[in-house]
Amino acid sequence: MVSNIDIDKIKEIEKEQKLLNKQIPFKVKYQKDYLWQIYYSEYTNKYFMLVPTEDLEQGAFFYVLKKQLQNKKEKIFVPISYMDYTREYLTRMQISDIENYLWLFTKEWPIIYQVYNKKEEISIHIVGKAVVFDDIKSDYKIELKNNEAALKFYKLIKALFIMQTEIPHHFEFNASIDKKGSLEFNINNKKVAYSILTSFIKEEYLKAEEKRMKIIDRKGELEKELDKLQKEATKLEREYLDKEKQIAIFLEYKKTFFGRVKYFFKYKKVFLTKKEDKEENKQDIKVIRINKYGEVRSNYTLEELIEMYKQIDKEEFKEKNLQLDIKAINDRITNLKNKVKNASLYIEEIDKHKKSIFEFWKFTNKDKIQELPEGETGEIEKVRIKKTFDYEMDFEDFAKDLDRKQRENLTKQELDSLYITTTSILEDINKRSEGQEINEERLEYLKEQALKEQELFDNETFDIFRGMSYENKLKNLANQKHRETKKELFDILPITKHTESKEYNEIIQSIISNLELAIKKIKVNMPIPVYKCVEEENLENNYNIFNLQALAEIEPVLKQDTDIIYLYKINLNEDTNVLAYTNSAFFENTNKTLPLGMDVKQAVLLKTSDLHLKEIEKNKVNVVCFEDENNDLSPAIIKQINVKEYVISN
Repeated sequence: MVSNIDIDKIKEIEKEQKLLNKQIPFKVKYQKDYLWQIYYSEYTNKYFMLVPTEDLEQGAFFYVLKKQLQNKKEKIFVPISYMDYTREYLTRMQISDIENYLWLFTKEWPIIYQVYNKKEEISIHIVGKAVVFDDIKSDYKIELKNNEAALKFYKLIKALFIMQTEIPHHFEFNASIDKKGSLEFNINNKKVAYSILTSFIKEEYLKAEEKRMKIIDRKGELEKELDKLQKEATKLEREYLDKEKQIAIFLEYKKTFFGRVKYFFKYKKVFLTKKEDKEENKQDIKVIRINKYGEVRSNYTLEELIEMYKQIDKEEFKEKNLQLDIKAINDRITNLKNKVKNASLYIEEIDKHKKSIFEFWKFTNKDKIQELPEGETGEIEKVRIKKTFDYEMDFEDFAKDLDRKQRENLTKQELDSLYITTTSILEDINKRSEGQEINEERLEYLKEQALKEQELFDNETFDIFRGMSYENKLKNLANQKHRETKKELFDILPITKHTESKEYNEIIQSIISNLELAIKKIKVNMPIPVYKCVEEENLENNYNIFNLQALAEIEPVLKQDTDIIYLYKINLNEDTNVLAYTNSAFFENTNKTLPLGMDVKQAVLLKTSDLHLKEIEKNKVNVVCFEDENNDLSPAIIKQINVKEYVISN
């Protein structure tokens, strides 16, 4: 072990311990905790360290040994394995409950530590990740420094958990990151904290009571309407039965000679007697309330709130049943009205031919339909369920479908132009599409870049193998073999050292024309959200690249030295015109071996200037970042993401 000792490792651990002595890190855990195999024994009330002699890194052991030999009164910060919670603030069951409660709101399991500072003061640190927007996750840390703070947090999260699980249709709390990197809970953009929990429950109870009373009022009106419709249906049914009876008699009598004569004389003048509706001692349905809320108390319990919402659910269920009953009886009334109308027309037709016995005889000899026409049947309204995009489930098929479309519908020039938009030339494309000229300075820069890549040719020079994989080497793309050549900018862009500014502007204009033709040919086959991060609060460019994943779009920006980020989300409709950065945009497919998909870049190109964007939501979310992502002792930085969400309006 001594022969393999690494002094630098000991110095590194000593440096980290100095940092830990100054401040407990955000992530709590020690970066190389696998070396610190320190345990606590309840039987001996001592700590002991297991030292694997086969381990190649012994820095941790020699650091502890060095401190013991120095006999200094120092403290080291290390994780202790198999040490139980003290139960000073929360019981083990309460800590387990907190883990379950937090999973409901964050969809990630937290890790809960008991941490001692240099004064032997204990605190509970809860660390984990939470979804803050779509697929963007952030670290968080909740620090409970005393018994009161721990119990308040436990009661708050337990109350929110009960509300969301017992009455999920009425309460859905969202977890977000506050300015300190801790977790806070919101509902309808309103923060819910322990300090307002009592007033929040009271407010929600009174709102629920008001809602229940409104439902009862609506239910009373519906019951009145249903009663009225039932009477109308009964009246129509009696009328129809009378007419049906007369028609049945006619059909029976017309079968024989004597029957026809008998019907002609006996029913020569037909008057259908309408039965008068008997006056019923009816009483309107009324909801009698002495007091709207009863006695409004100062406080209400969580149990009372849940019971109130369960009553609301029952009343809403009854209200929906009444609405369905009214719809059904309205359909029945419509059907009965049609039947009565058809029966009346049938009887009128009979009466028209009863002017003389000869005309009646002639009429009854005709081959007439001997049945009453059926009433009309209403069509059931069909609601088309649209498919929604799920990145994990749908991306592979979505990408292959777009790649297949682009290979079939786009020309080589259009695919090459799409590839060019992945380079810095996109800036020139946007400038030129806005009517601006590309200056000489920009062109000279591109010429220098081309020279560096040794891709600049004289006018006389021509590469006959350009765009072909003549080396016949196998390449990998998403674990699939192919023999295609990757596109290069200056192989496509016809720039020589003799190219002038005017010529370059014409080249860019030609690329724009290719893009405009191409984008009209390709459409997405389902609604899909796309994302773009920008430094300023607007989307100025005509052409913009949008990522299919919010996290992939925002990750590079989070590493930059900026505190505020703007994230744009556009919900594309089915059949929105796009150009996708599929494999065929990045590779030639001369040998027809290129795999289908979007394995190089998961993004699309949109001409946002042609889209009618309508802003539907603004939101601000905080994300915890670190100066050095690879170092757990790195200080935490809170960055704000300003989210703007749009839909495409017609």
